[in-house]
Amino acid sequence: MNLIEWYNYVNTELADPRTNSWFLVSSPVPIILISLSYLYFVLQCGPRYMKDKPPYKLKGFIKCYNIFQIVTNAWIVYALLEAGWYNDYFLYCVHEESYLKTVQGYKFTNTTWYILCLKIIDFIETGVFVLRKKQNQVSFLHLYHHVSTALFSWLCAKYFISGMGMTIPLVNCAIHAIMYTYYLLSSFGPSMQKLTAPVKPLITTIQMVQFVFLILYSAQAFVPGCPGQRINAGILIVNLMINFILFYNFYKKNYVDKVKQK
Repeated sequence: MNLIEWYNYVNTELADPRTNSWFLVSSPVPIILISLSYLYFVLQCGPRYMKDKPPYKLKGFIKCYNIFQIVTNAWIVYALLEAGWYNDYFLYCVHEESYLKTVQGYKFTNTTWYILCLKIIDFIETGVFVLRKKQNQVSFLHLYHHVSTALFSWLCAKYFISGMGMTIPLVNCAIHAIMYTYYLLSSFGPSMQKLTAPVKPLITTIQMVQFVFLILYSAQAFVPGCPGQRINAGILIVNLMINFILFYNFYKKNYVDKVKQK
């Protein structure tokens, strides 16, 4: 098998036929170019552009962006619940057909595409950091989390759509709805930030709990008799572990170590 045949096999034959012709899903090129462009802007182009300029405030845009994130993430949670996730797929090892050509299955595929779009839109957040000259917030943790989440959302839309797999975005979007509610409240100035300050470390804690839960949930794929989920579960577990370690180091540095220094 030559390189072209291998690419066609991976990109077409292994893909989910329900989504394989869809915009942003049919080829890996768009998501790769978008991710590379994102990294180039936030690491090179953006900081160079802002070097001799005062930071933009963008207060109105930030409020609108946070509201958009709250509504969109809450809607995705609702869409997955409405599609029947809680009835049939709360447990990972459910025997289901590889391709759910049912009304429920197509609801999952549609929602997965919206999730992919949302994770690309998430890149805007880092651009706002750059334009506000808050380059210290453009950390490895932040970049890895955003890029890996977008790439895994693409992989899910391309190859791994299943009722069981919907647990991961359902939990993640629920956490994001909470997180962006905190960001929205904090955007109303110092007085509100003072009130929400105790919540800040809890947001990181909730995210770490999310990673642990999803690692344990995905580990069910390795139970004997669990049908055909081990490859994507193994890839997902590695990514979740990396995210957990990065978030734990952030939590320790910003909350635990600072308390000890006081």
